[in-house]
Amino acid sequence: MSSEITVLVGDVGGSNSRLALAGPEIGVTALQSFSNDSFSSLDDVLSAYCAQPDLPQLSGACIAVAGPVYGDEYRLTNRNWAGTAAGLGEHLNLLPGATVAVINDLAALGHGLPILMPGQLSSLHAGHQRGTQSLVVGVGTGFNVSLSLAGQTAEAELGHANMSAPVRETLSSLVGDGVSNFATNEDLFSGRGLVRYHQVLHGRPAEGGAQIVQSYLDDPNGAAAKTVLSWTQMLGQFTRELVPTYMPGMGIFFAGSVARGVLGTPAREVFLEQFLQPSRGVQERCETTPLWLITDDAAGVSGAARCAIEKAAAA
Repeated sequence: MSSEITVLVGDVGGSNSRLALAGPEIGVTALQSFSNDSFSSLDDVLSAYCAQPDLPQLSGACIAVAGPVYGDEYRLTNRNWAGTAAGLGEHLNLLPGATVAVINDLAALGHGLPILMPGQLSSLHAGHQRGTQSLVVGVGTGFNVSLSLAGQTAEAELGHANMSAPVRETLSSLVGDGVSNFATNEDLFSGRGLVRYHQVLHGRPAEGGAQIVQSYLDDPNGAAAKTVLSWTQMLGQFTRELVPTYMPGMGIFFAGSVARGVLGTPAREVFLEQFLQPSRGVQERCETTPLWLITDDAAGVSGAARCAIEKAAAA
C-alpha cells in the first residue's frame, strides 16, 4: 500500500457524527465529533470537517451511516438525512478517480472486527470460536445487526422487523396491554426503547436511558432497577434467537451506547443467565458462542477506515 493514501472516514449515528482521516501509515487521526442537532444535513457536517486548514487531497472516503444503504443511496433511520455517495463527494477535495463509499454503520463495525485491539473489547462470555461468521449487534439510538463472514459484511435492518414471539410474550407479562407500544425490535432494544419501556412499566417519565441506568446503580432496589433488569432479561432472550438465526460461531459483538451502558453493569449477569437458559438444541450453541462488548465508541470509524484504505489501494 502506498504511504500517500489519505482517506476521509466517518461514523454517522442518530445523535453524533465522528469524522477522521486515515491511511496505511498514519492510522486513524484528526478525529472530530459533531452533534447532529447542530446541522441540517450530512453534507453540512462534512463541510464543517473539511473547513479545517491544510486538509490534504483525499484518495477516497467511506462514510458509515445509521440507516439503510441501497447501492449509492443512504437514509438515516432516526434523522431525516438522505442522499447519495456521489453527492457527498461533491463536498470533498478528492483526487482524480477517487470515490466515496457509503455503508451501514453496523457493516463498518463488521469490517473493523479483525483489527480490534484487546483494549477495545470486553469479554461477556468466553465460549469457543468456530467457523467464520460473526454478528455485530448495535444497541444505541437505534438497533440493528450485521453479519460478518470471512471479512465480508452483510447489511440488514433487523431493528424494523417485528418483535419475536418469545420476547413479546415476556414483555406482555410485564406490561400487559402496554405491549401495544412495542411493535418492532427497535421499539424496545434502543435508547428510546429503554425510556419508553420505563414509562410504560412504571407510568412515569424518564429523562433518558443513561439516567435510568445511573438510577439503577444508585438504588439496586428501585424502579429503575426493575426496568434495567427486566429489559436486560429480554435482551438475553432475544440474543438466544440470534444464535440459530445467524450461526455466529466466531462470536456476537455488542456495540452502541445502550449496550455499553447496560451490559457494563451487574445487569449483565441477568442477561447471561437468560442467554444460557437450558433449552433443547439451542443451549449448546449458546454455551459455545463467545459474547463480546465493544467498548470503544470510535470502533466504527476504524472499520470505515479499513474499508476506505482497501478500496483506495485497489484503485
